[in-house]
Amino acid sequence: MRRSSHYVTMRDGVRLAVDVWAPASMKPGERLPVVLQQTRYWRTPDIRFPFSLFANPLDYQGIFGRFKRELAAHGYIWVDVDTRGSGASFGNRPWDYAPDEIQDGAEIMDWIVRQPWSNGRIATVGASYTGSTAEFAAINRHPAHRAIVNVSSEFDQYQDILAPGGVPLTWWLDDWGAQTAALDRNEIPGASWQEKLASGGVATVNGRARDRAQAVAEHRDNYDFRELKAMTYRDDFPLITAASASPARRAAQERQFVWLRGKAGPDFLSNGVDLASTHFYLADLRAQNIPSYAVGGWFDGTYANAAIKRYLTVPNPGSKLILGPWDHSQHNISPFTAGGATKFDLLAELLKYLDATIGDRADAVAGDAPIHYYTMGEERWHAAQSWPVANTPLTLWFAGDGGLAPTAPTARLAFDRYAVDYAATTGRKTRFNTLMGRYLLNPYPDRREQDARLLVHDSAPLATDTEVTGHPLVTLTLASSADDAAVFVYLEDVAPDGSVTYVTEGEFRALHRKTGAAPIWQAGPWHSFRKADAAPLTPNAPAELAFELQPISYLFKAGHRIRIALAGHDAGHFARVPATGDASWQVFRDAARASRVVLPVVTR
Repeated sequence: MRRSSHYVTMRDGVRLAVDVWAPASMKPGERLPVVLQQTRYWRTPDIRFPFSLFANPLDYQGIFGRFKRELAAHGYIWVDVDTRGSGASFGNRPWDYAPDEIQDGAEIMDWIVRQPWSNGRIATVGASYTGSTAEFAAINRHPAHRAIVNVSSEFDQYQDILAPGGVPLTWWLDDWGAQTAALDRNEIPGASWQEKLASGGVATVNGRARDRAQAVAEHRDNYDFRELKAMTYRDDFPLITAASASPARRAAQERQFVWLRGKAGPDFLSNGVDLASTHFYLADLRAQNIPSYAVGGWFDGTYANAAIKRYLTVPNPGSKLILGPWDHSQHNISPFTAGGATKFDLLAELLKYLDATIGDRADAVAGDAPIHYYTMGEERWHAAQSWPVANTPLTLWFAGDGGLAPTAPTARLAFDRYAVDYAATTGRKTRFNTLMGRYLLNPYPDRREQDARLLVHDSAPLATDTEVTGHPLVTLTLASSADDAAVFVYLEDVAPDGSVTYVTEGEFRALHRKTGAAPIWQAGPWHSFRKADAAPLTPNAPAELAFELQPISYLFKAGHRIRIALAGHDAGHFARVPATGDASWQVFRDAARASRVVLPVVTR
């Protein structure tokens, strides 16, 4: 591959650093389709001499480093951009996915189509942050934009990453905030002395170290992502009220407001963090009407659910969905074949999709099902025409003696007592830890020790293999001694030897329990998470909480038990609710207040 670097000037004079990766075999005058990625994680690392003699920057770019090579071999050009205020690009960041950043995507496309190597067809591609920029690009409705590949990213930012179930994911807010702040200073987060010796940070544009230094200096006016820890509600937006905002940052904020007023009206700030969420711009996403390939992993934070919501909310013709046994870096971490092959070549699948949408093989995906998903325990891929797949709901009711029963309770009064254990945790090898790129070779090791801290209910041993594919739904009637609660529900598999395998989970903050009409597709009840709908608990008074768990496809084997485990905290990941003091619960399981779980069981 051949790499060239450029500065491209935006409408306001800000210069963005751009790399163009072209096939080494490309002939003069040849025009090819272009794959565009806009990143805030450095478009290319700077590898110093003499390490540059034997180290290739593509080797440090994960799955997309391999994808670039694969695409070049098949006649595509790849363009990487450092988003404004990051990498070697100039400017500052009033917040992530701000209007300036969104509009830059259109100007980069304008620049691409003017180049002699471009045939005018562009797909945006990305994973994690860059998956969101790939989707945000569609808001511009650029005529050259033909397709999106969106791997492992949020759709509804509040629910999918900032505060799943309304419970702030404080560990991630801290960790991601610290790491991106380091990147914006041109530092490798947590770098060893060897890494510092080998790398100068982000690659310059054509060796222009002075330009890079000037660009990094402008990043001092970037916002601090950790300011979002002050958020409770969806309509909070602490990034625009931060007292620490510099004059340059305040000026940048005012510039964003002009665009946002045009999109959302004079009361745009009432939308809070949704202003930085792609689901808020549904009218544009639907009007652009280009296909999107949504990729999610069962252990990839909440991003399998985000992929499903994206696919079903914006059902543009030609869109596809794939759900695999992956973490955030697309490693197979099924507890049954961890580290092994899934017999599915994701990059080949995505290449085929690009061939059909911007390449010269319109029939490349003809006859393929639009949906593929992997069932753990069975260790097998399945194809489907729709989601959710056909299933028969199985309701399991909380029963006495820690049971889960297939029949509803009849008692007039029955409940379990639970003193919330604020030391309860899912550990450091979880679906949320992988969001920082960590490989979870053995996620959620045997949970029986942690479950001793929780309130658990088990089914009888299963008579047959039982496949659960879809979105489990939970309804709890709970009374707490405090005026709020964070409830964590774990679906688990208990083997005959007593070992406990994590299957999936859902978390929910009682403050947000009011339900309403959903603006996007959602499997369970819609909660607005807005200030106006806040409903503090009355201490010691029962309240109903209804919410969904993260989707899953999992085969429980005959002889195993299904377990539901309840916790009031996940130490090391989520905010403590309430912030101080102890709390005790009553979880009701009587005829009038029957706590239960509904599992989507697929007939085999």
